[in-house]
Amino acid sequence: MTPAARRLYGEIAEGGQPDPETRGPELEQLAGMGLVVCEAGRWVALEPRGAMARHYERELAAMVVRLHTLSRTPVVEDELTGMFERAAGSSAGSVFLPDAAAANACIQDVVAGAREEILSAQPGGPRSRELMLLAVRRDSEALRRGVKMRTLYRDTVRDHEVTREWAATMTAQGGLYRTLHGPFQRIIIVDRRHAFISDLVTEGAEPHAAWHVTDRAVVACMAQVYEDIWHQARPWFGEGRDGQDAPSVGVDGVRTTPFQREILRDLAAGRPQRMTAARLGIGLRTLTRHIDDLKDIFQAGTVQELTYQFALSADHRVDDTMVDTISHAGPENAVA
Repeated sequence: MTPAARRLYGEIAEGGQPDPETRGPELEQLAGMGLVVCEAGRWVALEPRGAMARHYERELAAMVVRLHTLSRTPVVEDELTGMFERAAGSSAGSVFLPDAAAANACIQDVVAGAREEILSAQPGGPRSRELMLLAVRRDSEALRRGVKMRTLYRDTVRDHEVTREWAATMTAQGGLYRTLHGPFQRIIIVDRRHAFISDLVTEGAEPHAAWHVTDRAVVACMAQVYEDIWHQARPWFGEGRDGQDAPSVGVDGVRTTPFQREILRDLAAGRPQRMTAARLGIGLRTLTRHIDDLKDIFQAGTVQELTYQFALSADHRVDDTMVDTISHAGPENAVA
């Protein structure tokens, strides 16, 4: 309510009669809120508590309707986009981002609006602690929104203290990380609708120039390529490479059997539990019991925490291919 409307209400409550020609907007506002009414040619002020309560209920009901409409926006957007693309015969295409400022601004905007998933491949090596701190805040917010995040690095980051701290911190919050020995291209894929790739078109291009790709078919293909690379990479929870890349038999402090480590490695790799059960020749309920036993061993409350503790443990360093025991033989190798 405007200050002028409030002053007019006080005048009418004291018996004053406003000129509708000059006070029309204020009168319209007061009448619309149910605070004044015209009876027998005279304006009368009504008791404000009841009028304001009714006004509040009407506005609240209208707000609920508006919120419901807004919640449907992504669904309507998808439907209309599909119609447009089918009619046009193709998707929107690509936008060139000529330098780091343009690329970062566009990436930040798209990532901030992520609803489901962010896939990232970063072959460029370790980043500074300042950049990592900025990324922690940004990615933590995305994870709290329920966005799933997967990031692929080169194996060399396992030797970088800051990046190890980053991976351990974000893994505890739900992020998934893997490293790969061989080369791969930099890419960021958001909700399988947006992709950001390096500029491989322009000869002598600025190092941080990029393309923002929104063609649905192309982005879907990029996502599949990412999945293929992801499955070739090794899960990483922030541990270093010191002594862990070499085969290790008889490692001190091991608390699990080869069979249990088969289960743990599948969990760490993100494989569905049904696939693990089928591969090991046991039922899903039996597998669940083994996972519960492993949670007790590692004092973990969730599967996510279990895989994190496993990655930090001596058990993770055991190379069972150097042991005579055949871990695929079934649960008889596991501790009861």
